[in-house]
Amino acid sequence: MLKNYLKIALRNILRFKTYSLINIIGLAVGVACFITLFLFITDELGYDAYNKDADRIYRVYVKMSINGKESLNAKTSAPLGAALAHDFPEVINFTRIGFFGNHVFRYQDKEFREWRIYTADSTFFEIFSLNFLAGNPKTALDQPNSIVITKSASQRYFGDENPVGKTLNEAGVGSFIITGLVKDFPKNSHFSCDFLLSMSTYKETRNQKWLSLGYSTYIKLKKGTDPAVFEKKLKNIVRDYVSPEAELLLGISANQFLEKGISYNYLLQPLTSIYLQSKRDYGIDPNTEWGDVKLSDIAFIYIFSAVAIAILFVAIINFMNLSTARSEKRSKEVGIRKTLGSNKLKLIWQFITESILMSAISVILSLALLEAILPVFNNLSGKELHLNLFSSPYTIPSLICFIIFVGILAGSYPAFFMSSFQPVQILKPYSSKGNRKNFFRSTLVVIQFSVSITLLIGTIVIKNQLAYLQNKDLGFNKEHLVVIKNAAILGNSIETFKQELIKNPQITSLGYSSLMFTSGIPGSAYLFDKKTGNDPLLFQVIDVDYGFLNTYRIELLKGRFFLKEFPSDSAAVVINQAALKEIGTDNPVGKDLNFVGIGKDQVAYKIIGVIKDFNYESLHQQVRPLVLQLHTPRQASYLLTLRILSNNPKETLGFIKSTWQKFAGKENIYLGFIDEDLSHLYDTEERTGTVAAIFSFLAIFIACLGLFGLAAFVTEQRTKEIGIRKALGASIPEIVILLSKQFTKWVVLANLIAWPVAYYVMNNWLENFAYRIDMSFWVFVLSGLSALIIALVTISAHAIKAARANPIQSLKYE
Repeated sequence: MLKNYLKIALRNILRFKTYSLINIIGLAVGVACFITLFLFITDELGYDAYNKDADRIYRVYVKMSINGKESLNAKTSAPLGAALAHDFPEVINFTRIGFFGNHVFRYQDKEFREWRIYTADSTFFEIFSLNFLAGNPKTALDQPNSIVITKSASQRYFGDENPVGKTLNEAGVGSFIITGLVKDFPKNSHFSCDFLLSMSTYKETRNQKWLSLGYSTYIKLKKGTDPAVFEKKLKNIVRDYVSPEAELLLGISANQFLEKGISYNYLLQPLTSIYLQSKRDYGIDPNTEWGDVKLSDIAFIYIFSAVAIAILFVAIINFMNLSTARSEKRSKEVGIRKTLGSNKLKLIWQFITESILMSAISVILSLALLEAILPVFNNLSGKELHLNLFSSPYTIPSLICFIIFVGILAGSYPAFFMSSFQPVQILKPYSSKGNRKNFFRSTLVVIQFSVSITLLIGTIVIKNQLAYLQNKDLGFNKEHLVVIKNAAILGNSIETFKQELIKNPQITSLGYSSLMFTSGIPGSAYLFDKKTGNDPLLFQVIDVDYGFLNTYRIELLKGRFFLKEFPSDSAAVVINQAALKEIGTDNPVGKDLNFVGIGKDQVAYKIIGVIKDFNYESLHQQVRPLVLQLHTPRQASYLLTLRILSNNPKETLGFIKSTWQKFAGKENIYLGFIDEDLSHLYDTEERTGTVAAIFSFLAIFIACLGLFGLAAFVTEQRTKEIGIRKALGASIPEIVILLSKQFTKWVVLANLIAWPVAYYVMNNWLENFAYRIDMSFWVFVLSGLSALIIALVTISAHAIKAARANPIQSLKYE
């Protein structure tokens, strides 16, 4: 019986070639897109899950509120981890991660500047699961100046040799003994590096400053520990350790501290939530993350999940729609079969078997398409996704279940609908239930185009937002700014190097600064105009030189900038508008700004100027209060920025490189343009927009593919009507309008459904940006018109062909 069903199914597929091809291709493209997005989503959700006991590992972060301003910091103090392990039996172990700048390592004749280098406690490998290739993970980071390196880093220095026991030397610093070799960090780790230095190498890591936040602290809890209950116990740490230091620092009691609305708390963040949920769900300031940490947004998972489901939904609807349309062509066949004694159950199985067979062919074709799609998608998304059919015992069964599900879903309506008719009803020219079937088909088309229009609106909004970010006035002139990112290695020669550069008339100005346009910009607490200790202000801090303002062309609003003629400027600061607003005075020039510290750490600065706000971080957040200090950069990153003329940039860059070689020898120069660095701040959104555009196009393609087949069916169904109308004098445009009217109504209705849905979704996405576009009405109109035009173009070929047909041939039809 099954063999007979399959034979008839194949005959019908070959008989209706156009419908079958459209159905198979549409579903195949939809399934391929769905699997691609499913692999992407699975990969994103799997970050850090490779760690053993990942569900019991948490990052401790700080939540503080000062003068109504809330701040959430991913970094904590040096003594926190040890205190947690000592005071709470729920904490099995802890580890800290720190960063102390770049290192230039030398081994024999090989020398490399390494920036992917962290410091870590000896317990690091008890928290994070890295695969050791050589060395003992329990003792690898026990001693000062011990270092663990990854396989890729080892290849640079030692080739295929075992590096354990060998020494890396650093001029002016000392030597580091390699005590472990590990595989490279997994791609789905929220942070990675090439070197792990023992934390005990640096004496700063043993300080007891509870309010100095410079380390990421991770803890592992005992099985059965309720993190919410344990989190409440962390208030004891604040009471016993943080409050006494705060009292000493600010000169007020803990009660006064709280009365003024100043709070300080330690909270827990699950390890597996760091990559996707840090900003949106936990509110952690991305500026407090390490510079090369990988972070995304859970909103993208929601968006891509919706896109994946939408595309598959469109493909399945398309499949169902054409299946039901084609079934009407077979009404007489069903009537004859029933007349000759075929029962209802056999007819149902016949339709469902045909549908399952087409579904199977589509899935097989989709797997072939996937081989072509994945490399392109990986290039766009920066992933390394692949589908191994045999890597999981669930893959093949899942595909089989999908084939059966779609087959039954698409075949059930025509199967049950057609098989329920009496032969006399089916063999009549018109069926009384035809209107119901037309309503079902039109509903499916409306849903298809609603999904497609929603995706199209989303794509346009994303692209517009990215264009806005790229073109927004940042408060400084970003054009023709060249930046040297490793100028700090020149040490005391930096001033001479700058003097050589400025001799070139193509270089109009230059200035250095500490870290900008990335995460990790430090902040400090200050007191304005000798106010009491219960009025601290949180400001970000950037170290600059005399040429910074002129190089970036930032507007000076009050006072003056740093000048060499004033030696006292070493104890002066310049603030931005946001800091001025925070201070709450019209003219702060000449007033004191005291750095909050204990003993010798406390410094009084004189405010000498106010500059216009400029975006020194990404546009995901508002410009924050900023203090500029005249200081050789003390932070891990050093930017030497040069403003060059636009008439011969290639020659100017060549001069910069040649001058660099005179001072730095074999050390490579890390050179770039500021506008390129700024664009990289939105790489995630750029990739999202590109991927969304591609899948929006594919969704519309699938919908139009179905519409093309449906238009062919409707046109064919009305062949005699068209012949009669032409015989009675109807023109070609009138016939085309007649056939297009029905589809136009469907697309217009789809717009009315899609617009509010798209507005809600994209408005939520835009909330992730402090600076955002307003969704213009024209975006919705343009998307709707585009969908309508595409639909009309799709069906016009059939409409025009039918309208131009000879009425005599049309009236002889059937």
